[in-house]
Amino acid sequence: MNSPFGFHPANVGIAGYPDNGFIDAENIGVRWHRPSRYAFWFLIQPDLNSPAYDFSLYDYQYSVVPQGINILANIAPENPRFPQGYTLPGSYIPVDINEYTAFVRATVERYDGDGIDDMPGLTNPIKYWQVGNEPSERLTGFAELQRITYGAIKEACSDCTVLIGGATGFPDDYISKFDSRFAPILTELAGQYVDVYDFHWYGTADGEYRLTDTATGEDVYAHIRAAMTANGFSSELPVWITEMGSYSGDPADPPFAVQPFQTERQQAGDYFKRFVYSLARGVKKIFPAFGLMEGFKHNDGYFDHTGLIYNGQESNDLGLGVKKLGYYTYKKMTELLESSDWNNIQTIQESNNVYIYLFVKNNEPIYVAWWDYFDDPNYTPGDTKPITLTGLTETAVIVTDMVPDYNDGSEVTDYNNAFTVSTYPILDGSVTIDLGEDPVLAQPVVLGDLDGDNNVDLRDFSIFAQSWRQTGDNLAADFNNDGVVGWADLLTFTNNWLFGST
Repeated sequence: MNSPFGFHPANVGIAGYPDNGFIDAENIGVRWHRPSRYAFWFLIQPDLNSPAYDFSLYDYQYSVVPQGINILANIAPENPRFPQGYTLPGSYIPVDINEYTAFVRATVERYDGDGIDDMPGLTNPIKYWQVGNEPSERLTGFAELQRITYGAIKEACSDCTVLIGGATGFPDDYISKFDSRFAPILTELAGQYVDVYDFHWYGTADGEYRLTDTATGEDVYAHIRAAMTANGFSSELPVWITEMGSYSGDPADPPFAVQPFQTERQQAGDYFKRFVYSLARGVKKIFPAFGLMEGFKHNDGYFDHTGLIYNGQESNDLGLGVKKLGYYTYKKMTELLESSDWNNIQTIQESNNVYIYLFVKNNEPIYVAWWDYFDDPNYTPGDTKPITLTGLTETAVIVTDMVPDYNDGSEVTDYNNAFTVSTYPILDGSVTIDLGEDPVLAQPVVLGDLDGDNNVDLRDFSIFAQSWRQTGDNLAADFNNDGVVGWADLLTFTNNWLFGST
């Protein structure tokens, strides 16, 4: 459950698409699913005069989530936008608190996997619950709903984790809205009834990944942390972003301000930055929204363009099932960064429009870097920005451009060869890399070390000899990535012979 890679929601379901369900989520490495249908009291107990519960919708919804993808389930009395009489007028507070808490206990118990009153055939227990979503300033009582729901969840499942409903949403004037709408809820809760704080973060691909209020320039993440601490919450309380997004194409503008056209390349690079930057700040989980496949409100608006697979319906659409470049970037990101030490991400540089971060995976360093060229007043297309990594003990770095080298995802026919991969020699412990418009991931390696012991010796030569003249993708002994283990690779091997040996 340590993986930070989520999606809201991670499943796909549209007529005519052959890979409905979680096929794509599993393919690109999604490890967290936040279902779009919340566990609503009014749906599970449709008659308040009867104690009977109908879990049929949710038994199916949760049972189809594959093991290996964790579930974050939302729970609430009803959707406050479409009240069904299960809350007091103008309030989040249930009409009958005893009946509501009984519903919460029964629901959590059914899916917690402890062997008591569990759903028949349960294989993927739910240990993470979120109370409601995006509290509205038009209603009162959300702190009380959080308190009573938290208590009921813990009664049924003491080891379950409870999130507070996420604070919305866009960078413009975020802090003012947070202070007026959400901070009072934290004040009422007084440091209790929350295991994980959640906020939502959308925007454009021109640097809004940086968690900055675009109206004031203030640091949103720091402001939220300060508000939590001021209201009695631990400085170590985990923070998630269960809704995060940008878009490609040209969404219809209302109800938001005019959104500029964005390419698939911009969206892909921005999503990667949103993950890396947020993780480096200390955020633990991130869920792009809305949906792995495009389409939410179906009005061609912002949220109909944030997905990574076209649904064949909106503007700028390339056809049902066509994957965007961001689909492949997400997959490459999880392949290269999954199982990193998420508590040990170092910020190397955040200045001069250059951002460099150091991850550690299996005790090996991985650098992530990008240049926010769009903030450089002297930038012209084709320019590059050199960066130098120092203190390296390996012989080379393998640099992967994290956005496929195509205009759009319809051009990608071979994932294994979709990304530009370059090898830079390390000289005197340092290497200089040229940054372009796309973020890169740099892996220091010992070229020739084929058995992973940081030495180039006879065991590596034996592996190399067995690989001689092999052709194909991702061959360990194909050091120059030309698809064949040949003379150039032998030269590299001999140049590093006995590296690390004593």
